[in-house]
Amino acid sequence: MASEKKKGRWAKQRRLKKEKESKVPTFRQIGQERLMEMLRAGFGRSRSLDKARGETKNRIYSKQSYITYKNQFRYFSDWIKETYPGVHSIDEARTLIDKYLQYLIDQNRSAYSIATAKAALSKVFQTDATQFIATPIRRRADVKRSRFSVERDKHISDELERKLSQFTSATGLRRKEMLQIEAEDLFFNNGKAYLNVTKGTKNGKSRVAEIHGVSEAETKMIIEFIQSKRGRLFPKLSPHYDNHYYRGIYAKRVYSFYARKEKDIPKKERYVMRKDRAGEVLDKLAMEITSKMLGHNRINVIAQSYLYNDEN
Repeated sequence: MASEKKKGRWAKQRRLKKEKESKVPTFRQIGQERLMEMLRAGFGRSRSLDKARGETKNRIYSKQSYITYKNQFRYFSDWIKETYPGVHSIDEARTLIDKYLQYLIDQNRSAYSIATAKAALSKVFQTDATQFIATPIRRRADVKRSRFSVERDKHISDELERKLSQFTSATGLRRKEMLQIEAEDLFFNNGKAYLNVTKGTKNGKSRVAEIHGVSEAETKMIIEFIQSKRGRLFPKLSPHYDNHYYRGIYAKRVYSFYARKEKDIPKKERYVMRKDRAGEVLDKLAMEITSKMLGHNRINVIAQSYLYNDEN
């Protein structure tokens, strides 16, 4: 009996010790809480206004950005757990950032991936990215995401790929938007066909997308396809469908349709490319139209990530 009571006391002591230790937050918990606090502070605010005031450092402005930063911090935390299991405090974790970035470099991760990790850790540890080691410069030509055929594309039938690619290349919809778009979202204005994109949009931002097939015949075919349906056009989408590549084709079509000849673009409305496309002149007004139809706010995103496609 006495032995059982003794075991009971030991079990209680171990439980109390464990509870006490659990109350001390780990660096992972602290980092996650910091990110959540920054999302609460920035969600619903105007990033452009805060940027003009220099008040963006401790704010996150969209749920998607929060998720990106949270995932990057999780990768960093997992790396520490595996490589330096004795590290528990946020200050100890801070000293390992340069080693982690060097690890990513040694793993031949893309410059964009490393830059994203660096930005996320800058947010979590509330410091400037220049405090960390120099990382590879991001170049447009190095972006691997969805520019060319990848292994996963082989898992989707050619016929299905053709149908989906025709639609995305003509509308520029994202995956979530394609899953939510309905036949009733089609409308016409001044002889042109549009989709009212209100559901599944990034950050809940609605927009209007003009339908641009590769030809008038294809545009007509896509319109007829939409009109033949009721409700959602694509209740399901294969996870292997490479949607982003075809958004790039759509961007190129829209831009080419609205872009003026270089000699007709006023100097203040010219966008001059740099780095691997140095000296190339783009039309800012056409870029703005393209940005809005793709659901982006900044025209530099269009230049960097979309206007690279050449249709065959």
